[in-house]
Amino acid sequence: MRKGAGDVNLFSNQRVKGFLKTNGRILVNGDGEEILLRGWGAGSWNNPEGFMIGGPPLNFLAAKSGHHRAAPMDRGRTMNQTIIEMCGPEYAERFWSQWFRNHLGERDIQAMAGYGYNSVRLPISARTFLYEEPGYRYNEDSFQMLDEILGYCEKHKVYAILDMHGAPGGQSGLSCDDGIDNIPHMFLEEENRERAIALWEEFARRYKDRWIVAAYELLNEPISTPRWDHLIPELLRFYDECIARIRKIDKQHAIVLGGNRFNWAVDLFNKNFDPECSNWFIAFHRYGGSPEPKTIHQYVSKSVELNVPMWMGEGGGSPEWISTFAELAAEYHIGTNLWAWKAAEGDFHSPCAYKLPEDWQLVRDYYNGGAKPGYEKSRGIWDEVLENIKFENCVIDHAVHDFYNRRPSSTLPAVSYNAVPGRGESFSGRHLYSNPYDIRLADEMKIVYDPDKQAPDKSPQGVIFGEKHVMDPEGLDWANVSLELRQGEFATYTVRNVNEGCKLKLEYYAAGAAKLVAETDGATIGTLAVTAAEFGKQTAEIGTIPTAEAVTIKLSVAQGTVILKRLIFE
Repeated sequence: MRKGAGDVNLFSNQRVKGFLKTNGRILVNGDGEEILLRGWGAGSWNNPEGFMIGGPPLNFLAAKSGHHRAAPMDRGRTMNQTIIEMCGPEYAERFWSQWFRNHLGERDIQAMAGYGYNSVRLPISARTFLYEEPGYRYNEDSFQMLDEILGYCEKHKVYAILDMHGAPGGQSGLSCDDGIDNIPHMFLEEENRERAIALWEEFARRYKDRWIVAAYELLNEPISTPRWDHLIPELLRFYDECIARIRKIDKQHAIVLGGNRFNWAVDLFNKNFDPECSNWFIAFHRYGGSPEPKTIHQYVSKSVELNVPMWMGEGGGSPEWISTFAELAAEYHIGTNLWAWKAAEGDFHSPCAYKLPEDWQLVRDYYNGGAKPGYEKSRGIWDEVLENIKFENCVIDHAVHDFYNRRPSSTLPAVSYNAVPGRGESFSGRHLYSNPYDIRLADEMKIVYDPDKQAPDKSPQGVIFGEKHVMDPEGLDWANVSLELRQGEFATYTVRNVNEGCKLKLEYYAAGAAKLVAETDGATIGTLAVTAAEFGKQTAEIGTIPTAEAVTIKLSVAQGTVILKRLIFE
């Protein structure tokens, strides 16, 4: 394990070269250099999801019941049916060929590379590549479109992960698998299972020599809801047979496997699933939860147990959550991929948001049972969608990239101090009494609730008398806590891509007279002197961070006590 995540080049796109391989718990490129996959998932590109494209919200109740036909506009296949009804079948066929190319074009891949990302996850719907009919007939326009994207990836040095987001018959049991209903038919019907393997064999035949394809992700979020857990043996059988048949064609590419329960569970992985090549790793998904070592404990433990890499193939949260989790994961050799690169404005927060047409309500009214606008009017609305989804017409949010890459112009909670290499080097505290918020309990650092907020009542009395302030299992209290440092204690933080002098500001709560020192590489960059007269929340500029690809800042208290809330990089 390296000492912290100081090497920013581990996730540089300059390391995108040659076939990606596993080497124990790390991924390496064609030159044998470690690389951390960091990038975005191209959500709704080839596998549209209603809640991201101006359609109905995600319906978890339907997923729980399982006996529910796909709702209008809640997934790609019902979006297609809506377009056929509104615009005609010939228009629909032309529409999808253009949607795929406009939703993810060269400008998108170029922008990803420009922001410093080295990978893109490509969510694929099987029915767009393999026609749903007897026999095996492939959609050559879809393969041509994918070839074009892989060409852009090669040009701009961005690895591509082929992600089977919607397998034949559906593998998840909810709308994201593009099935006809919310039942994972792929594990219930042998024909669907065989068609899924046959499609992976076709991908392997076509791309076995394309090194820019980083990996084959066999299934996204299989068996997502608990009611289908009894099908886990079928999932494992699919993984075994699919890998064996891929390896008869392609021994070069890495293979990615995901667990059940929305890719959160990893207990089912108990052996080497790629005995011939030992070139596989595990993807987990994470949305929310306190971003600290305990949150990834099960993934790090499984990585150690099986000696394979881990990768957060999908996830997201607030900007500060993203900054904290991505850095934490990197310290444990785990790459990260956020969801999703592009979505309709107002439906899902993405760095590329496209506007829906002014007349979009007519589409909503129609799929909810209202009158059809007419063919000409409908085509005009959908033509406008095709134009709006181009990268150059999107509303671009640059701020999320500053947080993801932990660059100047971002902020960082004080409780997001470095985790690796650990006590004595990354942080040092002498608080032996835990905290009631279940945050970083093993570190002996004092975590306190923000003094200007009402701490939740976690006592039995609070529960008995109906005060619903028990700890949120998703770790939402993490956003409302501060780090109390006393004399002799310190914490370290990493900031990246400091291309010119970056001002460091501290947001803190005054707790009496105190002195805090900020250092980088043993050199003092500034001090914070708190007077006894100060009270409440304060913000103070403390010094200038030197130019570097990655800088570790050490904040130590020389006198008194300081309650730190946030670091601000300007």
